[in-house]
Amino acid sequence: MKKILIIDDDEVFVKTLVDFLPKEKYQTFHAKDGVEGFAIIEKENLDLIILDLLMPRMGGMEFLDDLREKKLDKQIPILISSQLSKIEDISKAIVAGMDIGVKGYVIKASENLDMIVGEIEKTLVKYSH
Repeated sequence: MKKILIIDDDEVFVKTLVDFLPKEKYQTFHAKDGVEGFAIIEKENLDLIILDLLMPRMGGMEFLDDLREKKLDKQIPILISSQLSKIEDISKAIVAGMDIGVKGYVIKASENLDMIVGEIEKTLVKYSH
């Protein structure tokens, strides 16, 4: 079973995504911001992080900066999920985290759930060990 950490303050979206993911394939963890995310990273052997960019306390870009400084033993693949849909925002986020595991970007919307789950599965197949 693959372990996925969703770092996102939008509880409705997180619940919708978790309900949409096959329970027999994935164990999910939820953090409302990067601070809570790091607490889970320290305890769990994760296969994927789904990271929102816009959150209170510690947003996604700050999380990526802190992750770079922590130099974890294992690089965890990261899929950025955000409502930001401008190509500049997408490019900035991917480039900012390429060296520490960012593998892709999905636009966060309930109508995109099939696509988001497809990206999760593709990322896990390609990068998870």
